[in-house]
Amino acid sequence: MRTADYVRATLATAAAAALVTGCTSNTGGSATGTAAPTTTGPIAIFNPCTELPDQLLTEIGLDASTERVVTDAPEGATSWRVCAWRQPDALIRVTVMSTSHTLDDTRANDNLIDKVDTTVGPRAALQSKDRDEIPGKSCYTSFDAEQGMFEIKASWFEEDGWTRDICQISAEYAAAFEPHLPK
Repeated sequence: MRTADYVRATLATAAAAALVTGCTSNTGGSATGTAAPTTTGPIAIFNPCTELPDQLLTEIGLDASTERVVTDAPEGATSWRVCAWRQPDALIRVTVMSTSHTLDDTRANDNLIDKVDTTVGPRAALQSKDRDEIPGKSCYTSFDAEQGMFEIKASWFEEDGWTRDICQISAEYAAAFEPHLPK
């Protein structure tokens, strides 16, 4: 094999491996993990896009009709399932991320800053912010689950409407969702 062919084959293999191991992209409501899933074999994770009822979303202050599917593989195993909804006044988007990644993965993620250990209901939790976000625009509340963890991200739409601490809002939504998510 010529050197140029070998280099192309190596680069193609590396690119394919990166896609398979769970690289994330910035989609406006991106998942925070960058590591490969922490389990082997088929990954069965809760799907917030299909398993959270509209009535619950309405009860906790979200507009069910504004659902935005961020990541929901049509079939097979996946390490992330992510959906988002807006509040009725459209000031805040709340994203529910279901993953096989763990709080330890989140703690080790260098793209997250201002990490604070906390709890959500009876579960260990961590609050954090994305290093690349505008300060104060969004916050993650991540909490333990047998499958790995759940992350609830709250994000402001317009700077003029920032009237409360976004981490407090994220924590409130995490507390509202927690009893309805698998342990």
